Amino acid sequence: MKYPLATTSPYQRFRANVYRILKRPYLVTALISYSLVGLLIAAYLAKAPSYSSDMELVLPGTGNSSSVTLDNVGQVVSQTSTPFAGGGFNPRVNYKEMLASRAVRERAAKSLNISMEALGQAKIKLTEQTSIIALTTKAGSKTLAQEKAYALYHALQFELDALRADEVFRRDQSIKQVLDQYRVRVNSTRNAIVDFQQRSVVVSTNQMDKLVQTLAGVKERQVYVKAEGQQLEEYINQLSQELGVSPKLAGQAFILQSDVEFRAYMNELEQSITQLNEYSSRWGINHPKVVAQQKRLTFTRTAINNRSTELFGINTTEIFNNLNLDLNPKRSQLFADLIDAYANQKGQSSMLADLKRSADHLSDQLKIYSREIVELERLQREFNMAEAIFTSAAARLEASKADIFASYPVVQMLTTPSFPTKQSSPKKLIAVVIAVTGFIFITLGLVIICQRNKLIALLLKKN
Repeated sequence: MKYPLATTSPYQRFRANVYRILKRPYLVTALISYSLVGLLIAAYLAKAPSYSSDMELVLPGTGNSSSVTLDNVGQVVSQTSTPFAGGGFNPRVNYKEMLASRAVRERAAKSLNISMEALGQAKIKLTEQTSIIALTTKAGSKTLAQEKAYALYHALQFELDALRADEVFRRDQSIKQVLDQYRVRVNSTRNAIVDFQQRSVVVSTNQMDKLVQTLAGVKERQVYVKAEGQQLEEYINQLSQELGVSPKLAGQAFILQSDVEFRAYMNELEQSITQLNEYSSRWGINHPKVVAQQKRLTFTRTAINNRSTELFGINTTEIFNNLNLDLNPKRSQLFADLIDAYANQKGQSSMLADLKRSADHLSDQLKIYSREIVELERLQREFNMAEAIFTSAAARLEASKADIFASYPVVQMLTTPSFPTKQSSPKKLIAVVIAVTGFIFITLGLVIICQRNKLIALLLKKN
C-alpha cells in the first residue's frame, strides 16, 4: 500500500529510506567497513602525542694484554681477549637482555621517580656485523623521552659495575684461599731449611763453593811449595858437594865460630903457637919459656877440644879448624847461603806437611758437605718453587684487579640520547596511508564480490 509523499511524516520517510538501504547488502557492508576504518583512524589521531629519543652504545672490539717479569721469580701475564673472539655468546645480546631486565628498568624508573609502567619498554636493536646497540625510548614529553634514555644507560652502567665488583670479590676470595695454602707451604719449606741448617754444618750452598775454591787453592799452593822444595833440595845438594860439607856441619861451624869462648881459645891458640915458634927458634926446646909456652899450647888445644865436644860432640875440633871461615870470607858466604837454603828447604817441607794436612781436612769436609748440600739444595728448590708459586699467584691477584672488563666488556655511549624535535606518534601521514589502503582494499573486495558471477563465467570460458 503506497502513501502519497505529501501525506507522509519524516519518521515514515526515514523508515522508508532505511528499508531501501537494507535491501542493498553490499552497500551496507561498504558503509560499515568505511565507518570502521574511519573510527580506527580517528582513534589513532586522537591518541596523546608521543616522542622518541634515540641513543647508540658501542662495545670496544680489541683486547689488551700486559706482562710483568719478576727477578728470580718468574713472569706474570695478564691478558684480556676481545669480547667477540668466542663464538659461544655475543656480549651485545647479554647487554640487550640486561637493558630489558627488571633490575635495570627498576633502577632507571626510580632515578626518574616514575613507575615501571610509565617507563615502558625501550626498543633495542642490534646492528649486524657491528658492536653497536641502538636504543629508542618513548614518552609523552620531549624531555622525559631523553631522560629515559639517559636513565637506562646509567642504570646499565651501575648494574655492570656491581657485577664486576662481585666478580672481582669472588675471584679474590678464591685466590686468597689458594694463597693461604701456598703461604702454609712456603712457611713449611722455610722451616724445614732452618731445621736442617741448625743440625748440619752446611747453612748455605755458598759454603760448598767456597770450600771447593779453598781446597783448589790449597792444592795449587801445595804443588807450588813442593816444586820450590825440590828446587831448594837440588841447590843444597849441589852446594854441599862443592863445599864438601853438609848443611848441618856448616851450621855447626857458624855456631862454633860465633861462640865467644871458642873464639877466645882460638885466639889463645894462635898466640901460643906464635910465641912457641919464636921461643923455640931463639932458645931451644928445653928453655923454661919454651916449656911453659908448650904447656900453654897444650892447655889451649885441650880447652878448644873440650868446648867443641861440649857443643857438638867428640872429635869435631879438627873438622871445624879445617873450615877456616875467618880466613876465606867468600867461603863463609857460601856457607851462609847453604845454611839459608837449608833453612828454607826445611820451612818448605813443614809448609808442605801443613798444606797436606789442610788438604786432607778440607777433603773430609768436602765429603760431608757433598752429602748435606744435596739435601739442602732439595729443600731450597722446594722453597723456591713454593715461593715462586705464591708470588706468581699474588701477582696474578693484583693483575686481575686491573682486568675488570674480562667478563663484562666496557660499553660506551656512541651517540648521546637525541632530543625529539617532533612527535613520533600519531602521524597524519600514517593515518592517511592506512585510510587510503583500507578504502582501496574494501572497495576492491566489494567489487569482486559483486562481480563474482561474471568473473566465474569469464574464467570458465577461458578453460
